[in-house]
Amino acid sequence: MTNVTEKHDFVDSDCLEAFDHFYAYLNDEIKDKETFAKIQHHLQHCKSCFSRAEMERILNDRTKGAGNEEAPETLQKPIA
Repeated sequence: MTNVTEKHDFVDSDCLEAFDHFYAYLNDEIKDKETFAKIQHHLQHCKSCFSRAEMERILNDRTKGAGNEEAPETLQKPIA
């Protein structure tokens, strides 16, 4: 995902469509090659959506690793 331009020729509906498929794209769940290519093309040309995708990708990576840690003992005790 390179060559992101400052402005894009897409209308807002392209951004909304990209957002509809955002998480499926980030999680590699889009099986339709045409839809995948369309979203990828949009992200290559829309700085706003590209930035959002990168932020979400970083958050996903960090939360995946966080689930492996054990909660502190004070949080494990039931409240009476």
